[in-house]
Amino acid sequence: MADGFKLSGGYTVTPLGNPLSFAPTIETVIDEAVTLDEKTLADIHLTVDSAVAVPFGSVINANIIVMKAVGGKVKARLTSADGSVQAIPFDTYLIIMSDTVPYTAIDLTRVASTDTTVRVFLGEQA
Repeated sequence: MADGFKLSGGYTVTPLGNPLSFAPTIETVIDEAVTLDEKTLADIHLTVDSAVAVPFGSVINANIIVMKAVGGKVKARLTSADGSVQAIPFDTYLIIMSDTVPYTAIDLTRVASTDTTVRVFLGEQA
C-alpha cells in the first residue's frame, strides 16, 4: 500500500536593519507532495565516535530524507545512485527531496564524546 508524503509550510525573510524602506521581504510557500512505495523510521543513538550506518529497512532508494539531530552536531555522509558521496554537517534538520537521484546509503558521525540522537525518516518514491 502506498503512502503520501507532504512537506508544506513556508518561510519568510524580513529585514531587521534600518532603513526599512525598499528593503524586500521574501515570502515563499512550500507545498511538495510525493507518493511513497516504502518508508522507514528510526531513532539512531550515536554513542560511539565512529560512523554509524542508517538502516534503510524496506527502502532501497531514498528519495525523501528527513533527519533531526538532538543533542549535538552530526555529519551525514550520503551516497547517491550517481555514486558520489557527500558529507553534510547539521545540528538541527536536514531535509532532502530528490525525484531522479535517490540515495542508497547514509552514515552518521557525532561530535567526539557527545551523545546525540538522530531521528530519521526515509521514503522511497512510487
